[in-house]
Amino acid sequence: MKAKFEELVKNTDSEERIKVLEYTNKVPELMSISSFVITKPGGLTSTESLTSHLPMVIINPIPGQEEENAEFLVEKGVAVWIKKKDNVARALKMLYRDTQKLPLMKENAIALAKPNSTENICNILLEDTQKNPV
Repeated sequence: MKAKFEELVKNTDSEERIKVLEYTNKVPELMSISSFVITKPGGLTSTESLTSHLPMVIINPIPGQEEENAEFLVEKGVAVWIKKKDNVARALKMLYRDTQKLPLMKENAIALAKPNSTENICNILLEDTQKNPV
């Protein structure tokens, strides 16, 4: 699928606006300047995307947890899922042409995000420990 995206970027003369990355350790920085993310729906990337309020275009989920993540994110209106049989260029054009789709997906990501979840879990555990000391 990476080759398809690289070809699409080249064919549309979008190299100045779009960069296809296979691996990077600069995810937070890149998400902070992005309109949406095209990715596999792993737990960490999905969480980072939601916390960054980014809509997702999902590709190549691994059967099991990633497919369940994909289904959940699509159901919640945060993501679109491009499947192997889909035309990537057509799917992305439809996303861009629908001027309400990305803003709505962003709103849904904001509503679904739990940016303080780790702190909330720690507070619950501390409260429970104080109520029920070992």
